[in-house]
Amino acid sequence: MKLALENCRHLTGPNLYFHSPGTVLDADISGVTVDEVVKCWREEVQNLREEVGWYQTPLIIRTNPEGASLAFSASMDEVYSATELNKAAWNNAVARLSGTQTEDFKKIVANLKARIQKESDPALLKLSEAAKTHELQLLADDETVTLGLGTGSQSWPAKQLPTPEEVNWNELRNVPLALITGTNGKSTSGRLLASIVKTDGKMPGLTSTDCIQVGDEILDVGDYSGPGGARTILRDKRVEFGVLESARGGMMRRGLGVTQAQAGIITNVAKEHLGQYGVRSLADLIDVKFTILRPLEVSGGTLVLNADDSGLVEYAAKLNHPLCWFSLDVNSPILRKHRHQGGSVCYLQDGKIFYSQGETTQFVLNVNEIPITLNGSARYNIANSLGVIALAKNLGFSNEVIVKALRGFQGDLKDNPGRGNYLTLPLPAANRTDNTVDDQTFQVLIDFAHNAHGLSAVCETLTALPSKRRLVVAGHVGSHSDEEIREMTRVVAKIQPVYFSVAELPDYLRERTVGEIPAMVIDELQHLGYSGENIGSADTCIEGVQHAVERVTAGDLLMLVGLDQQEEILAFLEGLKK
Repeated sequence: MKLALENCRHLTGPNLYFHSPGTVLDADISGVTVDEVVKCWREEVQNLREEVGWYQTPLIIRTNPEGASLAFSASMDEVYSATELNKAAWNNAVARLSGTQTEDFKKIVANLKARIQKESDPALLKLSEAAKTHELQLLADDETVTLGLGTGSQSWPAKQLPTPEEVNWNELRNVPLALITGTNGKSTSGRLLASIVKTDGKMPGLTSTDCIQVGDEILDVGDYSGPGGARTILRDKRVEFGVLESARGGMMRRGLGVTQAQAGIITNVAKEHLGQYGVRSLADLIDVKFTILRPLEVSGGTLVLNADDSGLVEYAAKLNHPLCWFSLDVNSPILRKHRHQGGSVCYLQDGKIFYSQGETTQFVLNVNEIPITLNGSARYNIANSLGVIALAKNLGFSNEVIVKALRGFQGDLKDNPGRGNYLTLPLPAANRTDNTVDDQTFQVLIDFAHNAHGLSAVCETLTALPSKRRLVVAGHVGSHSDEEIREMTRVVAKIQPVYFSVAELPDYLRERTVGEIPAMVIDELQHLGYSGENIGSADTCIEGVQHAVERVTAGDLLMLVGLDQQEEILAFLEGLKK
């Protein structure tokens, strides 16, 4: 019998399980029925909650053949105590099922009561209730509490909160928010929407897996796609509009950072990072992505969905919420049905983008006017553009503003670093011919694509671009499964590169050993028929890029995917221009 605690964590905002804060425990279970384990755990949780005097909120159970996730909501000031209670209940359930001695029940209760008393924050709860009365969002963490958002916000130290009577409520307000999630396209969509906001004369605050920024100012670099990044941006009094990338990891670890939003988008959902946080299937992952619906349910905001994603279509069939669909296929049955019902859609037809609301159709712009589509070759960026146009229309932006922003948003390293950047660079001096008439340049396509779904889209783009030969440098994060890494290798190999180099990502080994991933990729390439001279490996990404550039000739196309050391790589490529 296996009863293993995968993790137990506190949730600070709307999440997969409920709208409010709370706790969830993920467990691996085998050798005993999941139902038997859940029954025992449920009894232990209910007994402990009764003893500490907590209101018995519903228990949320999600099961699968390999385990279960066990969750319940809690007061916002007692989520740490709730997490300890959940863990104690699990430990007692395991002891009972294993026939071992359970921990002293009275001691557990006494410890929990002491923790609850220490954690309890009546001042925060009063302020939270007052914020709801004034229809204001409240952002809270261990250090700071904020009422209102962006330009309409005010913050206090968590230990020095005012009473509701001491707050000047007339000076506080919320700013509009858009939530962006999906497997691929999140960062590009967020940057594109932020550009629309800026074009409209408003100051955007943007969170992403790359950084957090206000307008053009990058406040910090790193993965800020969780609630911490959202709070940081929305406490900045310059921000007039929040664009919040909401990734799977942040939503599962802590939930969302906001309780209301005016619109949201799910770009697509593909298999990735399965096996983490109780997410073991594509269906589970789709459930996670629809977490962004919770803040939209409060405000009635529109959810924009990709009609070309069958998983999203299937899930949406059970929803009763305002939706807007987008598609690369003008004949999509989902779009036809939604338009017939009076709904809004955005679609591609003969190289042109249209937006329709019921029977009213507007031409927006031509695809070749949008630089990130590479004249229509990058179909994944056509899809991203469709989704963002739909999102912007449902946020009230005019066609004029949207078109101006899309035309001005370049697929370069300034506007969209690491996402579909297509560069023409001079050959290194050693690679040039003596004939001055000959072309002395090569192309580089850079994309952060980090899963098979994203890589397929990038490779489709690459095959539509002119090239004499193709070369590849690819990197992989250690958190991907062996099969995911092998599948990504097979996807890239389909473009038939003359040189395929795999680069180590030392900072992203995720418990793998050095050399493990390159060895796996090389093994897969050899199974596909690649020989030694066509395969390379490098200890770092910059080293891999340097080795590949040594091999390029005029007219070649070099694809760089999934790499870190972005600044070093870009500086090296920029140096080729000198």
